[in-house]
Amino acid sequence: MRIVLVVTALLAAAAALPTDIPEPGQLALVLGEEDFEDYLDAWLELEQSKSANSSYTTEARSGCTFNVNGDLGQPQPVYIRGNNYLAATGNTGQIRLNTGEQVTIACTGSGRTILHPNIAATRDVATATCVNNNLVSGAGWLNGNRAFGQLTCSTHSHHEAQGTNTRCWNNNLVIRVGFIVNNVFYPLYWSCFNQARMEVIYVWYDQTRENAVHQTGVDRPSWLAGSFFPGVAVNTMYTQANQRTVLTRYVGAQLADRYLTSHQFLARGHLAAKSDYVFATGQRATFYFINAAPQWQPFNAGNWNWLEQNLRARIGAAGYNTVIYTGTFGVSQLRDQNNRFVDIYLVPERNQIPVPLYYYKVVYDASRRIGTAFVSINNPYYTLAEARARQFCTDRCRNNNAFNWLNWQPDRIDIGYSFCCTIDDFRRTVPHLPAFTTNGLLS
Repeated sequence: MRIVLVVTALLAAAAALPTDIPEPGQLALVLGEEDFEDYLDAWLELEQSKSANSSYTTEARSGCTFNVNGDLGQPQPVYIRGNNYLAATGNTGQIRLNTGEQVTIACTGSGRTILHPNIAATRDVATATCVNNNLVSGAGWLNGNRAFGQLTCSTHSHHEAQGTNTRCWNNNLVIRVGFIVNNVFYPLYWSCFNQARMEVIYVWYDQTRENAVHQTGVDRPSWLAGSFFPGVAVNTMYTQANQRTVLTRYVGAQLADRYLTSHQFLARGHLAAKSDYVFATGQRATFYFINAAPQWQPFNAGNWNWLEQNLRARIGAAGYNTVIYTGTFGVSQLRDQNNRFVDIYLVPERNQIPVPLYYYKVVYDASRRIGTAFVSINNPYYTLAEARARQFCTDRCRNNNAFNWLNWQPDRIDIGYSFCCTIDDFRRTVPHLPAFTTNGLLS
């Protein structure tokens, strides 16, 4: 009840006042998984509303302009411009089209159709042409010049997770996630997935300055397993009841009660973050278990979340064009009744769905040939000496002013002991990455 009251009060403050409220990471040991996600959404909405006042342009211009936040309807179509997803102009949070420019509007999935108060004909895919301001036309399917933001779908657009013939590190399966429009697959991210261990090795996706502003207030859908976890009710594996059963098996009931608390428990940790995608359609497509791994919740809400938010803002401000490899490495351990470390899996009888020891984000800008590996330890029960012993590279972020945009608290074991590596140094321990060369750090 106390947590509910805290969240209610803070969300009310975020909605009512254009003021500062605590950063989400400061509440990592207070809020549970769902409460934290609600608070994070509210905080991001407040932060983006403040920056919008200074970044949104108001000068007269020909063509069409739509704000990422406030001007787009729900349930949302998939927007395709040319051969790619529609994108904002730079890090402004504004979509700008020239007069006469066209955008494909698609409500993907069986039975879904485009909706508008002035619809003239039923379509699941159609072409909208910019007229001016927020108005578009649609020959044969839309009556007159109408507001782009009133285009919605009869229900949420359907995204796809498909296994491919491509292989990644150690001959593992590559799964692509995205939308099919006019029989063309438009990818959002890819997952390198170990089918035998039901382990996400890494996911990768593009991150540019256009991702700096994303839609807020997007409903979180249910998590999906697709066809990639046969015989395992993967969502059930993440329940706290199952976690208690698993930990009791590994370390006994008394220690399980100590390790698993109202604050410290394993959450479904995104690899490609929901907030790394601009539109509601992309954000909803991140809720696949081939894009998740077990994270201790304060780690998820603490240094890992700080990294996600700070890195996206930094890429937007610096204009980097990056590929991000977000992955896991090793298996986290807890001490058992005999004071011995034991590996932890959510499916212990088959050593499947390991609880990762390390999470990492390797961020690479190919045009500049610069990159950095950001690494955090996913175990709140190590001592500081044990955590430091598991730091496998020289930390390039500590005491380095080039990384003063990064707000994490790297020595906090309870929210994720953290450090940074050069790419070459990272590769000496973690062999996952495809081949590429860097000439310096991305900072």
